[in-house]
Amino acid sequence: FGMTTNINFASDAHSNAQLVNAFIALQLIGQFGLFVIVLTAVASPNIKRNPTWYTFCVGWILSCVSYTFVFLIGQQDSPTFGACVTQAAGIYAAPVLTSLTTLSFAMDMLLDVRAASAHSPLKRSRTITIALLVIPFFVWIVMFVGFLVFGVKNPSLVGKGPNGTYCDLNTFIPSKITGLISVLATIVILLIQGYIGVRLFKNRHLLQDRRLAAMAIRIMIFSLLGALALGIGFAYVLFSAQGPEFDIITALLPIGSVIIFGTHFDLFDVWLFWRQPRSSSSQTRYPKSASIKSIPTP
Repeated sequence: FGMTTNINFASDAHSNAQLVNAFIALQLIGQFGLFVIVLTAVASPNIKRNPTWYTFCVGWILSCVSYTFVFLIGQQDSPTFGACVTQAAGIYAAPVLTSLTTLSFAMDMLLDVRAASAHSPLKRSRTITIALLVIPFFVWIVMFVGFLVFGVKNPSLVGKGPNGTYCDLNTFIPSKITGLISVLATIVILLIQGYIGVRLFKNRHLLQDRRLAAMAIRIMIFSLLGALALGIGFAYVLFSAQGPEFDIITALLPIGSVIIFGTHFDLFDVWLFWRQPRSSSSQTRYPKSASIKSIPTP
């Protein structure tokens, strides 16, 4: 196959127009929402976020781009081989990126929660911080290139998926690899979130602090998102083909991230710039320790 050859994959997929449109719309909403959140955080000097927060959001944006790639370049109905194999590589590498960036963010929170509860300040190694930021994207690039080369060398395996929503590879090997990595990462994420939740519960007298209370709620919601991701990972590992429900759940994950990460007062203060800013007294009604302030905002 030539990289620019248009191939009709309709015979390989049972395309459902409503499913395809819903899937793409949900992915685009998540992509746009996360982009606006990141852009707002970067542009506003009053919004402070940890670096792993940015890599988490960027990871999910890249995931959305992967799932909507052929649509974004105007080839959803009849993609060229080059576009299709690129998307196939992207959608298999994307779960690895999102699970690892989520793991990095969870580990960042864990380290700061432990530091906040320590009697003496704990200094974070710069190497650890760099590793949390770099490793997810390094693994993602390696996986993407590997799947891309595999697809180019096996063009007969490249085509639209069974639901017609995106291009994939007609072999179970890639999904098993990415599914296993995602499952392992998500299990660790849930364990970390459980540990953080226990720490917050043991210090529940501090939940009068609005920031800590909001964090506890977000961690619980974040855990539900992680449970969904774990289910998707198991589906990749256990089943060769996934039904339409699988695609919809996959598309809902980035929207869940938008809800969790986009519902912060500091973001609303920027978006609703015409409103009078909240008074400092309303933001600091309860005393906050320096240790609590050091915990990254989820």
